[in-house]
Amino acid sequence: METIFISHVEDCNWQQKEDFKDLRWKYFVDSSQSNSHGLSCGIIQIPVRAELKLHFHIPQEIYIIRAGEGLLLGDDKNNQRVTKDSIVYIPRNYLHGLRNIGMIPLEVIWIFPTDCWEEVKYVFDK
Repeated sequence: METIFISHVEDCNWQQKEDFKDLRWKYFVDSSQSNSHGLSCGIIQIPVRAELKLHFHIPQEIYIIRAGEGLLLGDDKNNQRVTKDSIVYIPRNYLHGLRNIGMIPLEVIWIFPTDCWEEVKYVFDK
């Protein structure tokens, strides 16, 4: 049975995968970590001068910029600057990425309408 829970950024463990090189993330609400469904949320940290390469995925997504300065990468080099407290809505199957252009790690909270992050299949642009 589901119940309300509170997670704290400091209590969540950093995760990494080879596919994402030097990027790391934490799961805040994710069915692989908690008794939840329908939404998943976490934070990704992009080091200075690093990027989450252009990609798309089926579910829509929301980004909330928690710290740093970046470029939201788009198709046809349609890049837009994002900073702390920027909120970005990304439609389904929309080509996007993030590049850290600041002097500190870019921290981005993501929200997906999925039970867990693992359900999101990233398709990277060539």
